[in-house]
Amino acid sequence: MSQIDNREAVKTAQGSAAPSAQTSARFDVPVIVDERKCITGCRVCIDSCPVDCLAVDPTTGKAHMRFDECWYCLACETDCPKDAIVVKIPYLVR
Repeated sequence: MSQIDNREAVKTAQGSAAPSAQTSARFDVPVIVDERKCITGCRVCIDSCPVDCLAVDPTTGKAHMRFDECWYCLACETDCPKDAIVVKIPYLVR
């Protein structure tokens, strides 16, 4: 298994196991933020997003997906210092 395939498998497992309100049965968003790992007040992912999809939730102080305009560039996932973000890339985009 190549290093990229292994990374993809790990991120898929993290994305399915992340307990977040954003992954409810009603809708599915491409960017999942694990609030247990997310640092309160950290804005690294927000600043790295080229389309400003992410914002700080005023109640928790943690990042969340503000609207679904994600380009799947993986900047937020790559730059997150705590690996708290998983970007679910649709199969047809891969």
